[in-house]
Amino acid sequence: MSGIAKLKKVELRIVAEEIGLVVYEGMKKSELRRLIEDSDVFKNDNEAVKSAVEDVLENRNKKSDQDSEIEIERLKIERIKLELQLAQVKANGNNTSFDQGCKSEPEESLDSLIKSERTMTIKPPKCLVNFPGDSYDLHNSELYQRELKDHQGEPVCLLVHNSEILPIINKCSSFTKLQRIIAWCMRFKENARTPLQRTTGNLTVPELSVALICLVRSVQFVYFSKDIQCIMKGGKLSNSSKLLNLSPFLDEKNVLRVGGRLQHSELPLNHKHPMLIPNNCNICDLIIDHYHVFYLHTGVEATLANLRTQFWITNGRSTVKRVLNKCLKCLKAGGMLCP
Repeated sequence: MSGIAKLKKVELRIVAEEIGLVVYEGMKKSELRRLIEDSDVFKNDNEAVKSAVEDVLENRNKKSDQDSEIEIERLKIERIKLELQLAQVKANGNNTSFDQGCKSEPEESLDSLIKSERTMTIKPPKCLVNFPGDSYDLHNSELYQRELKDHQGEPVCLLVHNSEILPIINKCSSFTKLQRIIAWCMRFKENARTPLQRTTGNLTVPELSVALICLVRSVQFVYFSKDIQCIMKGGKLSNSSKLLNLSPFLDEKNVLRVGGRLQHSELPLNHKHPMLIPNNCNICDLIIDHYHVFYLHTGVEATLANLRTQFWITNGRSTVKRVLNKCLKCLKAGGMLCP
């Protein structure tokens, strides 16, 4: 029967129930159609099935007509609203040419509004298209003063700081690899900014240094945000801060470093003021593992001393010991770490 192919899933369910079939929950449209076509009623009493299908299609047409009538009523209401708005503008305009333009404009018929409903566009009257801006000041009208001007507030500017760590930090298993990835990303950014002065070839030492600064700074802004804000405002750190005894400060690149009396020495900057690294992030473990392997699997004290030539990890000794206890080569070689 060709009428069954036109029915929707809900309508097929209604037809199946009307001819006395058992319909289960969750049945698909194809299953409902197969259930009806394989039934004895469909094979022996085709007229009953045809009557049920015609009833369903008739109900669908009635519902469609009702929806059309509701849509027409909605368009009538919209037209009345537009006419009221136009009347308010005409009443507050106090302009003769504006009034004449509105009077000369023929009224939109209901049929044109129904046709424009599909494209959701309504043609404005000519008096609004050719609005006499020189002779009519909208901002001084009573309607503008009452409806718009009173509701204008002061502009507000919000500065949102991203407090999430870079996802790539938790996905890398090597500090060198992480540093090179950041360096390649920064080179891509610079090449995109200046396509006429593109940088090619292998990564350079300055690029790796800039990538390291960017990486450390992003981690510090996540874990030491309160301390950094306090230092930038020129205030003192709170008594509960973990960095209180380290006299931290921000250098010219906004990197948080350790202060102290070594500033009067002739040591390099990284030796005098190492960069602060939190002990509860993945980059801390990567840095410790990098120095441990680079210096041929040194013990806790030697690894910590080598680390502090560039980085200062909070709770450094216990953190280094925790990371070195996971080194399989050290465990296989000696059974325990060197002190």
